[in-house]
Amino acid sequence: MIDKTAIVNSGAELAEDVKVGPYAIIESGVEIGAGTEVHAHAVVREGTRLGKNCRVHSGAVLGGEPQDVKFGGEESFLIIGDGTILREGFTAHRGSGEQSETRIGSGCMLMATAHVGHNCVVGNGVVMANAVNLGGFVQVGDRAFVGGLTGVHQFTRIGAFVMVGGGSVVLEDIPPYMLVTGGYRPPVCGLNRIGLMRAGFDQDTRRAMHKAYRLLYKSGLSVSEAVERIKTDLQDIEEIGILIDFLESKSDRGICRGRED
Repeated sequence: MIDKTAIVNSGAELAEDVKVGPYAIIESGVEIGAGTEVHAHAVVREGTRLGKNCRVHSGAVLGGEPQDVKFGGEESFLIIGDGTILREGFTAHRGSGEQSETRIGSGCMLMATAHVGHNCVVGNGVVMANAVNLGGFVQVGDRAFVGGLTGVHQFTRIGAFVMVGGGSVVLEDIPPYMLVTGGYRPPVCGLNRIGLMRAGFDQDTRRAMHKAYRLLYKSGLSVSEAVERIKTDLQDIEEIGILIDFLESKSDRGICRGRED
């Protein structure tokens, strides 16, 4: 299952049915799960842990040293879940800091030339279109979609089920379930309605999300005041609890503004 031109270090651990294409390189200390394919000219560097049934396409580089001036060569890791697809030229760096990690979840589609920086945490089922770039320590929630050519500032958080329009420059946190338009510092312009419907949220839950959105962005309340109102009116709904937790947790970048219209 390993092409004769590939270079696989004896210190790598590969499941028996892993496929490795021509001229691919797999370094020592790598672990690759069953059913995974590493295509031609891909590079999987030390400290990378690849789950089952992943696809690593040509030219991808996984587990490179972090682009961090403070990095001193310490041991760190890149962890990737099961069933994730990494397209041509995709790159992801391992963590910066002793025993630190960069994490990418299961069932993701990370398209050509996208980049996940050091110490990022990317959830399950995330889609990142072509040439998306995540700075260090970015967090992306489950089932988020990030449009092509988007750049995300370091330490920024993108909540679960968010839709980010292509060509965005994201500088602040985007709360779960929201839709933001493209461009520089894109505003929240509503709920990710289509994404929420496709994800199977029922109508009552979507109505509650819409009410929370209006309290947060259309009521004239401060964020803290809006959170208290959301707690009072909608606290018994599990999905709203996820939004409240996001808004109450520490933010290094602040919350994305709403559209002024």
